[in-house]
Amino acid sequence: MKLTKEQIENVKSFLLETFAFNEEQLAAIDEQIPMTQEIFESILERCNELGSASDKIFYRLLRDYPDLTDVYGQKLEKELNEKYPDTELPEETPEERQAAWERLCARIRAEFGEDAI
Repeated sequence: MKLTKEQIENVKSFLLETFAFNEEQLAAIDEQIPMTQEIFESILERCNELGSASDKIFYRLLRDYPDLTDVYGQKLEKELNEKYPDTELPEETPEERQAAWERLCARIRAEFGEDAI
């Protein structure tokens, strides 16, 4: 039996979710327990360790938990400011911010379908 590319990707995603995350993370991903900021950040950090293989989970979390995503982004920004206080990041114009948002949405739609966001 030959699997389609989509079926192979689904098997990879299943195996990744099953074996790459701890029980608490899996329970939150599956919405069996509430997603807390701490669990959210631990999952994102694990996704970063795993690389592109975990993109589906990473982008799904960003989409499904915008409030937690905002807090995480603010935390990262604060850490960068503390580690590199003399580095000034250029301010984004509203147009640049909108273009970045549209690129992110396009990537999510390409991965999860048009109704994803």
